[in-house]
Amino acid sequence: MKIAQVCPYNILRPGGVQTHIENLSERLKRRGHDVKIIAPGIKNESDNKKYIFIGKCREVSFNKTRFEISMSIGKVVDPIKEILERENFDVIHFHEPWVPALPLQILYNSKSASVATFHAATTNTFFNHSVEALMKPLAKTIVNACDEIIAVSAVPARYIKKLYKGEINIVPNGINLDRFHPDLRPFEKYRDGKINILFLGRLDKRKGVRYLLKAYRSLRGKYSDIRLIIAGSGSEEEKIRKYVKKNGLKDLELLGFVEEEDKPRLYATCDIFCSPALYGESFGMVLVEAMACGKPVVAYANDGYKCVLKGKGALLLCEPKDVGALADKIEILYSDEKFRNDMSEWGIEEAQKYSWENICNQVLTVYDKAIERNRRLKDTEKIKKSLIQKAEEFYKKLNGSLSKTK
Repeated sequence: MKIAQVCPYNILRPGGVQTHIENLSERLKRRGHDVKIIAPGIKNESDNKKYIFIGKCREVSFNKTRFEISMSIGKVVDPIKEILERENFDVIHFHEPWVPALPLQILYNSKSASVATFHAATTNTFFNHSVEALMKPLAKTIVNACDEIIAVSAVPARYIKKLYKGEINIVPNGINLDRFHPDLRPFEKYRDGKINILFLGRLDKRKGVRYLLKAYRSLRGKYSDIRLIIAGSGSEEEKIRKYVKKNGLKDLELLGFVEEEDKPRLYATCDIFCSPALYGESFGMVLVEAMACGKPVVAYANDGYKCVLKGKGALLLCEPKDVGALADKIEILYSDEKFRNDMSEWGIEEAQKYSWENICNQVLTVYDKAIERNRRLKDTEKIKKSLIQKAEEFYKKLNGSLSKTK
């Protein structure tokens, strides 16, 4: 099968969607499929033949909100048709297709079977409410123009159902179990007998680190053999440093930005993983990574995390912003080694469901369905004309707001 994966972002920049596309493409190739990744960028950015670069990433300002879009304009539009004719893909798989505009341009010009994966909870991940309202008619047309729809969990599926009456395939994100597993070597400097609690992620308000700090402060008043390791950077980093200093919190490590290669060893280093994200999570990749490494997970019960921590795992969920409950869940794990080990074993087994082998099987099943549906539906021109009309209306409203990113 000849497959294209369409990324709306710079594929060479680290990100969750980019990582997903790279891993899925690699697994599909191992199965003998011919896979190309189409993304905005400049051809000389990479000589790797697996990429096809079309158009550029740009920054848009609208209603005081700035966000990234990708699109082809002017003479760059013509190569899209040439590439699609030359490659003759069996399936084109669009990721976050309502992020303007490269996916839309490819979809409009394509005759291949089309699959769309929605990773985020809502379009509000990318836009403020006013832009989301502007995008909704366009998003509805996109969803209905594709042959099959995938959502990574029930959370984005809930939003898609407002736009689409057909079947939505739930296919979660995958995990590389060669990278994340229980036999990793921890960082020796932290193996001194203390119980290590780890947070790994962006330091912004939505991730709820301030509540973890308050919980740790409470626990530290009772136990001297615990340590909190915070790995990540973001807008809240300076406030966190000030809070730590003001409250004289000991055994608290602020690592700042960490490289991808260090993340598996950080999971291996901790005894308890904690992610107190308040809302906006469509899945919970960090939870699965920690579980695969054999670490019990304490988290706030946002919609995305509830899709991962089910059954026994739900025992360690608590209501967002509840500092006392967060401290209690961590304290139970701290005090009960047997329970820690039980939750570790549960997590290792549960994480196997998200292996890329399993996810790849599910995606290929969706591809087969899309190809069959594409063969049955002869006349899609009306949908595509509606698609391009709505796209033109959207870009007309954004006229003059494009500015190239550095």
